[in-house]
Amino acid sequence: FVAGCATSRSIVDIKVAPGPDPAHGKPVKIVQVTDSRKFEVTPRTQSIPSLNEEEIKDAGITSRAIGRKRNTYGKALGDFLLPEQRTVQDLVREAMTKALREKGYSIVERSSVAYQGALPLEADITQLWAYMTPGFWSLTLECETMVTVKGEVFPTTREEKIKGYGRMSAQAAFESNYVEVVQAAIEDFVKNLKEKLK
Repeated sequence: FVAGCATSRSIVDIKVAPGPDPAHGKPVKIVQVTDSRKFEVTPRTQSIPSLNEEEIKDAGITSRAIGRKRNTYGKALGDFLLPEQRTVQDLVREAMTKALREKGYSIVERSSVAYQGALPLEADITQLWAYMTPGFWSLTLECETMVTVKGEVFPTTREEKIKGYGRMSAQAAFESNYVEVVQAAIEDFVKNLKEKLK
């Protein structure tokens, strides 16, 4: 069911093209993106992030982990990590930047003279995970994201929980399928964030 070496680690690079800054957009700054996902060694469901006991203690691994390979019985095998020097925080920051720019906001970097006066935003990632559910004739790949975004960019509140979801059915779980379902969830997150922004 899992194409390639199911018991090994796969390094996959997923990026979001943030697009150009609008010429006269309201300036905002993303001051912090936190990864608050909870990993378990033997989770009760595949949607809960999981790694082995030693790796859960290593933030250098957990910050890059985006999914787990499983066999036809649901047993956990290898995993999917972003490349070194790249984290889920980077991925979410890129997705937020894309949504904000497409909604007309200008993203101000720390090096800019406008940084001090820009509207601050924070994000807390509580879910971003790709997983496989075996089926009789085919398997299902899914990815769920949940990010709490805080800042004065919503019409009636300072905080919104933004979801993203991707799903596909396949005969085999190729690495490219995992990448595709994560990208679909991120695209859904971008769409949902844009709908919430004022």
